[in-house]
Amino acid sequence: MSSDFSKIKAVAFDLDSTILNDDKILSGRTQSTLTRIQEKGIALIPVSGRAYATFPACIREQNGVCYAVTSNGAAIYDIRTETRIHEELLRAADVRSIMRSVGNFFLEGQITYEAFVRGAAYASADYVQNPSRFGVPQDAVSYVRQTRKPDRYIIDFIFEHANNLDSLDLVLKDAGLYRMIENTIRRSVPDVHITSAVPYRIEISHANATKASGLSHVLDLLQISPEECLALGDGDNDAPMLSFAGTGVALQNATETCKSSAQYITEFDSANDGAAMFLEKYLL
Repeated sequence: MSSDFSKIKAVAFDLDSTILNDDKILSGRTQSTLTRIQEKGIALIPVSGRAYATFPACIREQNGVCYAVTSNGAAIYDIRTETRIHEELLRAADVRSIMRSVGNFFLEGQITYEAFVRGAAYASADYVQNPSRFGVPQDAVSYVRQTRKPDRYIIDFIFEHANNLDSLDLVLKDAGLYRMIENTIRRSVPDVHITSAVPYRIEISHANATKASGLSHVLDLLQISPEECLALGDGDNDAPMLSFAGTGVALQNATETCKSSAQYITEFDSANDGAAMFLEKYLL
């Protein structure tokens, strides 16, 4: 299916392994490309599974970025005023049910937790100190340490904040446990959104909180139709957004689920400016 790129009024993009390179920053080429797109009057919309406080400065300060979709659509911020303008929080009863259903996996040392509250990411202190011990690949260790606020008693923390969780992540020591743990959660709490950006992490949010729903809200604010939006992503959690946008683009390094939801696949991966090169070719 071909798209009329001349009608594009907004570019929505995932952050990690999509618009950001392996160093978790915008390359010079990508930053230049985004600036040139913004100068054409096209809105730039970051749509991420990240908590808002973990968004890098290069995204917050990028011209043309007014709104940020965070925690896979659970919370939306006006970057200009640093204000949260929309949220879909997990229900407290669902949080408690999830914790009860997977408690044995935690006790056996097979999982640990990340909790997103009011735009900040929290995790157990021992996990933040040594992410590799919990299955986090070496190239993501620095990111975890820099972005997660450690809490010594993470389970108590989650129960205390059950009424105001943006989202809840389970970090799996063995990625092979993903489907079994996912099915365990679904049997206990069928009405939540479960997705993932990486194989070793299960990301849970309110049933109405997806990247597609978050992007839809921002497009309504900007008075731009989905057909006038191009979306870029690489993970399973990006698939709803790519299907929702008029033009869905998966990075070469994307998961098969993400690629199956896209109309286009970039020639190069995120480490080699794949997103920038696609945008240059079709929008500039």
